[in-house]
Amino acid sequence: MIEIIDQFSVQGAIKSYERLERGHINDTFKVVTTDQEYLFQKINHKIFKDVSGMMRNIQRITDHLPAAYDRLGITSQEALQLIKTHRLENYVHDEEGYFRMFDFKSHLKSLDVPESEEQIFEGAKSYGFFLRALNDFNPSDLSVTLADFHNLDYRIRNFKEAKAKIKNVKSHSAADQIAMVTLLTQQLLPVWNLDALSLVRKRVTHNDTKFNNVLLNQLNKGCCVIDLDTVMPGIVHYDFGDGIRSTACTVAEDESDLQWVSLDRNRFFAFKEGYLEGAKDELDATEIQFLPLSGAYMAFIMGLRFLTDYMEDNTYYKIDHPNHNLDRCKNQFKLSQDILHQLNDLK
Repeated sequence: MIEIIDQFSVQGAIKSYERLERGHINDTFKVVTTDQEYLFQKINHKIFKDVSGMMRNIQRITDHLPAAYDRLGITSQEALQLIKTHRLENYVHDEEGYFRMFDFKSHLKSLDVPESEEQIFEGAKSYGFFLRALNDFNPSDLSVTLADFHNLDYRIRNFKEAKAKIKNVKSHSAADQIAMVTLLTQQLLPVWNLDALSLVRKRVTHNDTKFNNVLLNQLNKGCCVIDLDTVMPGIVHYDFGDGIRSTACTVAEDESDLQWVSLDRNRFFAFKEGYLEGAKDELDATEIQFLPLSGAYMAFIMGLRFLTDYMEDNTYYKIDHPNHNLDRCKNQFKLSQDILHQLNDLK
């Protein structure tokens, strides 16, 4: 670890490093030197196969954001800073894998679950600012780091391939969830059609707008969007929908007691108000029309991914117990159904 860290241009002598238990994909550490603190990550290159393309995306985005925020007069937002190596590269590749380093924003905090509607409003506003600041950035200039990430057709194909390997579906532990897929797909197809049929504008989107991917200050004001691995071309509904999925649910995404899983309308509207204030007049009428449905779409996409991973013996997501992905799937399907049930009111 020390030998790898030493390849980056850190200030001061290394005092310590400790693992941070967060995120499903990469291994994350906090590095402390005599002068500063840094966020150090081992990139999961089994998931992000084009590491150079991903890091090039992140470099371009982090270079673009400060000037864009300044031009728009958005003084409340910060951008991540990549720490270069002594060879002026933005990641290290050696026999141990791929590694990168960011500045550690110790004055800001990340929350897995929002504690108030005010926090949700502020976090959503940061995501709206992020979208607006990248309005003049050409999406086609970015590499696609995860192909078909929110592609419903692709996720259904993966699901069907996993299902085909099951000898007796009716007796499978996920039989009820498997049976739900067809109906939910039919109900949520309109969101996928927006992208597949180019009915709305292709934008630079974050694509993983969980609440813990925006940092708040001590006054609970949103200040910085992080985890830029999946920044690539997309539609606004992926960002808005994932924000709703992760902030407006009454419980965490792996809560196994489904009676507690539902959409909190106050949180939904707090996210909506914050996001639209940050994005201002950036969205058109068609984009706005489908925002309420996008939360159900993203919850279903995530549930489908959890279900498929469970059916394939948990090869993608980190799990804490054998049924972790199944619990996550049940949770997300329940949330998707609840959003659909409340859809007219949300519109």
